[in-house]
Formats: sequence, C-alpha cells, structure tokens
Amino acid sequence: MHRARLLPLALFLVLSGQAAFAEVVRVEILKRDDAGTHERLIGRVHFRVDPKLPANRGIADLELAPTDKAGTVEFTSDLLFFAPKDAQRARGTVFLEVVNRGRDQSLGLMSGARQRDLSPESWDLGDRFLLEQGFTVAFLGWQFDVQPSQGLTFHAPDVDAEGVVRESYILRTSGNGTLSFPLGYCAFPEKKNDAKVTFRIRMDQEPQPLDHKLWDFGDDLCSVRLHGELKAGLYEAIYTAEGSPVAGLGLAAMRDFASYLKHGLTFAGVQHVIGYGYSQSGRFLREFVRDGFNADERGRIAFDGLMIASAGAGGGSFNHRFAKPGEAGNSVLSILRPVDLPPFTDDGLLSKARAARVVPKIFYTFSSTEYWARAGSLTHTTEDSLKDVPLASTSRLYFLAGTPHAAGPLPPTKGRDQFRQFANFAEQRWVQRALLLDLDAWVRGEMEPPPSRYPSLASGDLVPIEAVDFPRVPSMPFAPYVPSIWRMNFGPAFNASRIISSEPPLLGAPYRVLVPQVNTDGNERSGIRLLEIAVPLGTYTGWNIALPQMSDLRYLAGLIGSFERFPLTREDRDRTGDSRRSIAERYTGREDYSRQVTRAAQDLVRQRFMLAADVPAAVSWAQGIWDAVVEAERH
Repeated sequence: MHRARLLPLALFLVLSGQAAFAEVVRVEILKRDDAGTHERLIGRVHFRVDPKLPANRGIADLELAPTDKAGTVEFTSDLLFFAPKDAQRARGTVFLEVVNRGRDQSLGLMSGARQRDLSPESWDLGDRFLLEQGFTVAFLGWQFDVQPSQGLTFHAPDVDAEGVVRESYILRTSGNGTLSFPLGYCAFPEKKNDAKVTFRIRMDQEPQPLDHKLWDFGDDLCSVRLHGELKAGLYEAIYTAEGSPVAGLGLAAMRDFASYLKHGLTFAGVQHVIGYGYSQSGRFLREFVRDGFNADERGRIAFDGLMIASAGAGGGSFNHRFAKPGEAGNSVLSILRPVDLPPFTDDGLLSKARAARVVPKIFYTFSSTEYWARAGSLTHTTEDSLKDVPLASTSRLYFLAGTPHAAGPLPPTKGRDQFRQFANFAEQRWVQRALLLDLDAWVRGEMEPPPSRYPSLASGDLVPIEAVDFPRVPSMPFAPYVPSIWRMNFGPAFNASRIISSEPPLLGAPYRVLVPQVNTDGNERSGIRLLEIAVPLGTYTGWNIALPQMSDLRYLAGLIGSFERFPLTREDRDRTGDSRRSIAERYTGREDYSRQVTRAAQDLVRQRFMLAADVPAAVSWAQGIWDAVVEAERH
C-alpha cells in the first residue's frame, strides 16, 4: 500500500515546490483528487523565459514584452495532470497532449470519450485507455484566445505594437439587409479611417474594395457591419490593430514543460515524453519542430517522440504579430494565413533539430482528408509534385485509408442537408491506440515500428485528381476539384520578424497537390486498411461537398468525408447503373460479413496496427455498421 502511494506523493511534492531551473518557475496545484489508477492534479504552470537567450529569439515580439526585475518574461498555462499511483505499473512515459482550442482530442479518438463540460474537473476519460496503459498523462494550455468555458487557457503578455489585420467572412447565399461579423482583434481607433472591406468570389481574384457607404465598424470597433444587397462570396476586413499578444510563448510553454517533466522529475520515474497533437495541435507540433523548439534553453531535448496526427503539410497562425491560432488551415476563411508554408518535407522540417541533435521519433498519421484538404502529398514529394521525397529514418507516416478528419455519426447523416453525401463515420480508434504503443516502444529502444504505409508516385497510388479512377456511382458524383494551396508572400519583414505587412498575402503559383488513387469500390488502395475498408459496405472518402456548393472558391466540406453504401443487390446495381459490386455479391449475410471482419482484424493485429485486446470491440463496431446501413435499409 505504501509503495503504491510513493510515486504520486513524490510527484506532488516536486510539482508544488520550486523548480530547479528558471523556465518553469512553479506549478500551482489548485485541486488534487483520486482518479482510480491515477491521481488527478488541476493547476497552473508558471513560466519565465529570457528574451536574450538564443533558444527564445524565434518567438515573435518577445523582445517587446514587459519583463520582471530579472529581465525575464512571465506567462502561465492551465494544467490537467494524471499521475500513476502504482510505481510498478507506471510506464515511465508521459503522454503530453497539445490541446486543440483548449480541449482534448486523444480522449475522444483513442478512448471514445464525449466531452460535455470542458472545465478540467469534468473531462470524460472514456474507457481510460491511456491511464490503463500506465502513461502519466498531461494536458497543457498554450493558446491565448481560449476562454475558460472552452477548456485549458493560456495567459501571455501583450506588446505595445500595431500591425495590419485581416478578418474574413464567407457568405454562402446572396440577399439584402444588414450582416455583422466579429473581428478577432478590435480596430485601432486612430487608424480606423484607413480600413477597407473587400469582396471576391475566387481566392485568386483581385479583391474589390466596397464603397464605404456599404459597411461600417460596430460601435466598439470589434465587428464589421455590411449593408444593402449582399452577394455570395468572400468578404474581408483589412485594418490596423494595436496590442498584440506574444502568441509564440505557447511554443515555449510546451517546450519547457516537456523538458521539466524529463529533467525536473527524474526521481518520480519519468524517463520519456511523447507529445501528441491532432489537427490544429498537430500543425502546432510541426511548427514546433520546424522552428527549433525541441531544444530547451539549455539545449536539451524536450520531446523524445511526437505523434502528429491529421496535420497534413501545414503549420499554423501560431507565432507572429496578431496571430489567429484558432483558425483551421483547410477552410476558406484561413486558406491565406501563414499555414501552408515550406518546408513541408522532413529534410527541411527537421533541419534545426538535426543541427541541435534533438530529433524526436515521429509518427505522422493522415486521414484521407489530409490529402484532400490539407495538402498532405507535399509532405513526401518535391514541391512540384513530380518526385517522391523519402521520410527521415526517425519518422514514419501511416495513412489511414478511407478515414475522415472528423468522423460523422452512425447511422450516417447528411447533417440537415449541409452536405451532398452522407458523412463518413470510419473509426480511427483501434489503429491510433496500437500506433501509440508502437511509438512508445520505439522511443524506449525496445522495437522498431512497422514500416510506413502511404501512397507514392513510384507505386502509382498518388495521382493528380484528374487521374483518379473513380467508379461510376450515379448517387455519388466525384469531387470536381481539390482546394488550392498557393505560394504566398506576407511582406518583406515576415521571415525575419514574423510581422505581416501584406494582407491579403501576394499569391504566387499554386502548388500541385496530389491525392490517393482508388480501387473499383472507390476506396483508396494504399495505406492501412481499416475494417471499414478491408471489408467494405460502401465507398468511404476524405471529401464531401458543402451545400450550397462553393465551387468558385474551390471549397469542399472542410473536415467532413463521405460515405455511400453499395447497392444491396445485383438488381439494385443494374437498375441504378452503379458499377460497384453489390453487398449481396460480396457477403452471404451478416455472419459471413462478421467472419471476414474478424479475419481482417487479426491481420491488423499481426501487422501491429491493432491490439489483440481491441479485436472484439472493433468487430462489434463493424457489426454495428452492418446493422445501420444494411439491416436498417432492408426494413
């Protein structure tokens, strides 16, 4: 009993006391309680960094931030921490999640959690997979514009500086009247008369300024109002703001807390730290490594491993004056943010980490949507998309064929007619869980991970959209385009100082983005074939069409994929002109389908892409798909 309590008590004492070095000043514990196999700690981490140190010079505007008597800049992060009670069951690895807009992603993706209240006391842990595997689990706030009701917050100082800001709004349908949209930053009163609002219907079109009679600022200068006859398209307010937060301190917070866990808690059993980020927070980790943050202020490695999930090729609006970190990089509203900037491939992304000898082991995971909406192909081709570029020996890329970035419900829905097709519900959980343990084993030096699985030019599985051999499915017209990604110029000072002076950015030539080739079912033929794809009941894609369709803006449906069931019988197939084999031609019934699913699950276990313990639940999930899309249709 006493041994089981030793680890969390020692950890608690370290967290409550003074740190041994300046980057983490202290961890303030606000609440400590029992969480079964773990103790739960809720608190705030207090940081300070020295603007003069080389490790911090890449933080935009840090030299302008207010300092304490020691000349350092102070900031704080919310913390949710789960410490194993039993030292003998603890893995010695911290799973540190970079939260996505203040909240978790791993608990939902790996453990089936459903968050209803985002206060840290109320987070749902789902089936507790991370805790049951013995990880020390931490969630840390890093995004300055998150409110407490949205999850874990981060407080960074503002600097007394001004700059140009662009706020975008897309109007889907034309109409008359008054429309108001909020601004991420309020306009600077002394320069409000220099502001303009522009309109365009294509991203590569020259924006047309609106007559000032057709728009004005809200009374508080924190919104814009449009008046009169409004056409569908993209409206953008371009104006001057004052007082920018030092957003890049979020990168320093993650670096310094990871380093503190490794080097400040050594007697508490922590040996390795794995960073996890999904979507926005995955793009954060790409930028984190790219900009040299995996070396702490003393040059020591922060993260031993990174699981960068569904990030695609981009970084984010995370570290520049008047940053907008909460905007997604694959929507019309933020496609021209400093997100999709080179270097995209490992040779450039890891150059600073290599120079500092702090290269982490990296797992990249892609859903199908990353190729369709996040320029995923650029991570492993040349920028002209004519040749394959190999990954670093320290990296693996796993393409989860047929999965969407954001899964829809089962039974499938079109979201109140928001989308042309039913939303894709394919489940990543089983593969994500297995891959995390594969990464941990690699970080520990116990075992090499499975080889990468992704489409390439050499294999013929990575092609331009016009070369996709999509089957004839009258109820599912193929996507007519891929959203465009351009080379962008944000002004002469951006690369050196992270200050944007050109808004919107000047556009160069678009990148040539490639997508995975499909088989006769319309399902992608490369990558890891989940149960839904290995034993299919329909076509699963990473794209869908938003309604009303915004073809001029080349916008699909953001993060939503598609599902279209196969015809039930050969007669249905002949009647509709569908080229895909029917369900009755594939399976004699639910029992036959279940047998094939079980064999496919066992194959994934042999390949180390599924845990043997997860096979019953995964098979049950697949049987639920049969019931929802076959049996329900028959009745």
